[in-house]
Amino acid sequence: MGFSNSEKKSSSLKPTNSNSVSREELREFDLNNQLAKLALPLAQAWKDNHPNAQPATDEDLDDCVLAVAIEMAVAGEAVGGPMGALIAAGGGVAAAGVACRRVL
Repeated sequence: MGFSNSEKKSSSLKPTNSNSVSREELREFDLNNQLAKLALPLAQAWKDNHPNAQPATDEDLDDCVLAVAIEMAVAGEAVGGPMGALIAAGGGVAAAGVACRRVL
């Protein structure tokens, strides 16, 4: 039994070095995950206040993201430090998007 072209290509792939991800990248990834966890209750509260929100509509998703991102920005300003900087740099909007997609 011969290998298909995709099997030949995948068998010639070299494993990546696990040290190729920097500490800073891992830290930022962890902070982004923490932001998404913090945004989840805010998104759920928005959904609870908008029971007719439709998961498939961009308008409802956009409204949720905007509301959650605003709350994240307020919290980020209050907290300051690395988390506040990450929120100000767009992490709050990204976290809001993840959280709103989860609850809708």
